Amino acid sequence: KALFLQALGADNQDRVYDDIVFISETINSNADLKNVLKNPAVMLSDKKEIIKKLFSLHVNKLSLDFILLLVDAYRLDCLNETVNCYQRENNKKNNILTPVIISAVSLENEEKERIITRLESKTNKAILPEYSVDPDIIGGLIIEIGDKTIDCSLQTKFENMKKHLTKGNGYGKN
Repeated sequence: KALFLQALGADNQDRVYDDIVFISETINSNADLKNVLKNPAVMLSDKKEIIKKLFSLHVNKLSLDFILLLVDAYRLDCLNETVNCYQRENNKKNNILTPVIISAVSLENEEKERIITRLESKTNKAILPEYSVDPDIIGGLIIEIGDKTIDCSLQTKFENMKKHLTKGNGYGKN
């Protein structure tokens, strides 16, 4: 949050986000680099020098300073979570929701557009969904937005129907 607030104050939040994603992806995609940066036998000054040489020409000063701060605090392992938190803060500021939409089968583009349009009208926010397929839900959808879940799956409807039909008659107890 501190990084986001600093970037926001400098009206640079999108650039800083792009930078930390770039740095994170670069480190995660290079096993040798990742191992050197995680190795406690490598001196902090050497790690910082490596990061400066790799990124100083490609990223904003605020982004580079933040990564160096993580190295100094032995917290570079928190970089991926930092990227996720930064993205959540940026989405909050820009009035964007990122729901996970789970369906039994892959959705067609028209279905996706209808769902997005409906969610946007209900929430008054822009929607950037992530889609997932889970055949176990049989049909319908499950929409997860933050800590809220909208479960319209056939699996849940069948389970609720079973509970209702077996309630109070002694049947259905396993």
